[in-house]
Amino acid sequence: MQNFWTRPRNGLILGILVLGSMTAITRSQERTTASSRTTAETPSAPLAPQYTESGELKLPEDFSTWVFVGSNLGIEYRDDSAPADAPEKADTSHLKSANFHNVYLNPEAFRHFQKTGEFPDKTVLILDVYKAEEGAPKSVVSRGLFPGKRQEIAVAVKNSARPGGVKANWAYYDFPPDQKTAKPFPEKACYDCHLQHAQTDNVWVQFYPTLRALQAQTRK
Repeated sequence: MQNFWTRPRNGLILGILVLGSMTAITRSQERTTASSRTTAETPSAPLAPQYTESGELKLPEDFSTWVFVGSNLGIEYRDDSAPADAPEKADTSHLKSANFHNVYLNPEAFRHFQKTGEFPDKTVLILDVYKAEEGAPKSVVSRGLFPGKRQEIAVAVKNSARPGGVKANWAYYDFPPDQKTAKPFPEKACYDCHLQHAQTDNVWVQFYPTLRALQAQTRK
């Protein structure tokens, strides 16, 4: 009579080989999963602003997937109204002909601001500007305003190593519809105004509720 030790080993050997192969495959899958998990958990390095060879800023193509930090309607710069003689009550009569500003912040800068209340180098703020349009008359949406046609995309970039060796760390750009690159505005046109009047590091944090709340938390 054949017993375990004397019966043919072909089936047993085949079973061992199959079991060994399955174990190797399982371990390989576990290593792949662990590697993927590590890659996903590792924060990506800050993405540097991209420029052309002539030093023009390239418009970030994916900014609509960034962190939305706030929106405003009708806020505009007034060269003829210094803080000392500005009206006590905001004038809203122009809103029907005003623009919506939808503001996005690159994710790396948002995470840094969330922890520190400060904007790191390579911060990029996008103002996606749309014409305010009225709801359809004699319909269920006859009141109120909504973002209509895109007017422009304004971009603020904090980059201490931007092309041209300019000393000011913030630069400001304007992209009309369909334009993909832009030169910075002169410092006197934007930088100086932001430096004097913006709440935090040249940024109008006071107008962005998400950033206001985060900054308040970091200052506790």
